[in-house]
Amino acid sequence: MNVAKTGTRILFTGQYAAGTNSLYLAQAFQQCGATIRFLNDIAIFPYWNTLGGRILRRLQLPVILREWNVRLLQEVDRFKPDLVYVTDGHLAYQETIQKIRDRGVPIMCFYHDVHWKNRQYSRFDQCLDLFDLVATTRQWHEAEFKMAGAKHVMVVRFGYNPQVHHPVISNERIRQVYGSEMCFIGTKEAQRVMDLTRLVSGDFPYDFKIWGSLWNTLPDTSPILRYWQGMTALEDEIALIYATNKIALHWVGWDPSSSNEQLRKGDQHNSRTFQIAACNGAMMMAQRTDEHRAFFVEDQEAVFFDTPDELLEKLAYWMVPERDDARREIAQAAYARCIREDYSYVPVVKRFLTHFQLA
Repeated sequence: MNVAKTGTRILFTGQYAAGTNSLYLAQAFQQCGATIRFLNDIAIFPYWNTLGGRILRRLQLPVILREWNVRLLQEVDRFKPDLVYVTDGHLAYQETIQKIRDRGVPIMCFYHDVHWKNRQYSRFDQCLDLFDLVATTRQWHEAEFKMAGAKHVMVVRFGYNPQVHHPVISNERIRQVYGSEMCFIGTKEAQRVMDLTRLVSGDFPYDFKIWGSLWNTLPDTSPILRYWQGMTALEDEIALIYATNKIALHWVGWDPSSSNEQLRKGDQHNSRTFQIAACNGAMMMAQRTDEHRAFFVEDQEAVFFDTPDELLEKLAYWMVPERDDARREIAQAAYARCIREDYSYVPVVKRFLTHFQLA
């Protein structure tokens, strides 16, 4: 895709890895004509999963943090950006942000996570008052960030990447590997475990596949494990999964029973909200939230539920062969809404550029 360059230079920090929202946002900036220089958090902060690796990383944390901050300042001096964009802000020193601002360069942070106060190994809550702009996808974050001293807070939505999340044509091999009646792509979280346990216990007549991480930490007796595929879904597999399933289940990051107040407030939508619709395959059956109902008309562009019992009722209604056409029409209507209202990340980053007069 040929894009007219604007001359805007953005130094972008985040995870440079397939499937990450930070990479999709950087690519959206490029689609708006910006030139991106990426400081890859993963290259500096090693992603080690073994016990020994985690211990070693913790011991080395002061060295890692110092290296990241030194590299960021070096890149500012070399690249001379019009904007420094920080993903989450877990690694930034207060003095690093101040030095960037002293150089006359604006700096923003897009905070992706629900939990933000007193978070272990995160420095965001110590620094949010120094950023020129803090962005979030949660309405309730806005008041809390402002109370903590944030200069400007912008509430935006998540999005999808049209280069990744789009309709695909399946074949027998793809259907054999990825196909089922219903699917769920997501990490193990407490509310999801509770709902899925209720869902698949007892008489559950549906072919079901779960893709995601941490499900292996469930006890061996969990009925969920028989549906887990033993791995996460790679970026290129997401469209294949949604293309070969009738229904895509969807839970946001929200745990009403959590002892953590922030997790009890949680999400009202996330990036999967739009990825499912953009693939124009499976019909989305998601938690009922105000934001989900604003993005997609209930029972016309998506189907929503409040409880596992309601979810079971909806599955029984929509899984019958007589409703195959109606189900596909809902998926197609959601896809049309995605395209018509552009639920990609491009409108999101345009708001950032406009805020800093870089549009």
